[in-house]
Amino acid sequence: MEYFSVRNKLINDNHNQLNKTSMTLRERIWAVFYKEEYDVYDPLEYSGYTTGIEDMMIEMGVQYEFPNTRNAKNRNADNLHKCVVQCGAIWYRIYDFVEKYLRLKDKDTQKRLSSEFNRILVEEVASYRILNGLVVPIISEGELNAISEVIESEYESVGRHMKKALELYSDRHKPDYENSVKESISAVEAMCCIITGSDGGTATLGNTLKKLKECGVIIHPAMENAFKQLYGYTSDSGGIRHGSIEFVDVPSEDAKYMMVSCASFVNYLMEKWIKVNN
Repeated sequence: MEYFSVRNKLINDNHNQLNKTSMTLRERIWAVFYKEEYDVYDPLEYSGYTTGIEDMMIEMGVQYEFPNTRNAKNRNADNLHKCVVQCGAIWYRIYDFVEKYLRLKDKDTQKRLSSEFNRILVEEVASYRILNGLVVPIISEGELNAISEVIESEYESVGRHMKKALELYSDRHKPDYENSVKESISAVEAMCCIITGSDGGTATLGNTLKKLKECGVIIHPAMENAFKQLYGYTSDSGGIRHGSIEFVDVPSEDAKYMMVSCASFVNYLMEKWIKVNN
C-alpha cells in the first residue's frame, strides 16, 4: 500500500501553504507514540528482542542501531523524533509515520491509537482524520463511522469497494473523484448482489434493487427510486461506469456525498438483511 505522501503525491511539494502541520500537533502525536513504545517497562528490553519499530525506522531511512542498551534505544528515539517531528517544511512526514506505525499494530490497538490520534487532530484543528489506518481529508465523525462500518463488515467484496472509494477520494494532490464515485456505488451493488444472490451480467444495481423485496428486504419506494437515479448518474451514456471521456471534473463534494450516502445505504441494507435472517 502506498503511504500518505506517495498516495497524495506530496514529495518535494512544500509550497502549498494550506498543507501544514504545527509543531504542537507533531509533538502531541509523538508523545502518544513515545508513551506506547518507549515510556514503559519491558522485561525483554536489551535482551535481543526487537519490534517492528526498527524495521519502520530502516524503511524511513532513519539512523538506527540495535537497541541492546538503554542509550541505544534512546538514540533511536531521538533520531526518529528528528525525522518525524523536527521535519521543518516536510509537513506530511508525521502522517506517513502515523500510517506506518498503525500498520504494525493489531486491530484493537490500532483502533485505540487511532482514537487518540484523532482526538489530537480534532483539538489541533487539523484538516485530516484517521480511518482504517489511513490519514484522509476531514470527514465528520458520523460519516467516518458509516464508512468504517462498511469497510469492517463481514462482506469482503462490499468493504473492498468502499475502501477503494476512500483511497481514491483521499488522494489530496490528484484525487480520482470519478472512480471514487464508481467504487462507492459498486459497494451498494455488491451488497444488493449478496442479498439477492445475483451474479453475472444481470447483476446490476438497477436489477438487484428490484429483487430486494423478493428476498424479504422491503425499502420505501422513494428510497429505491433515489438509488436508481444515483445509479443512473453513474451509468448513463456519459456516466462513469461507461468510461466516457465526457464525464470529467467530478467535484469533491459529489464524490464525498456518494461515498457517505452509499455507506449509509449499505449499512441500512445490512441491518435489514440481518433482521430477515433472524
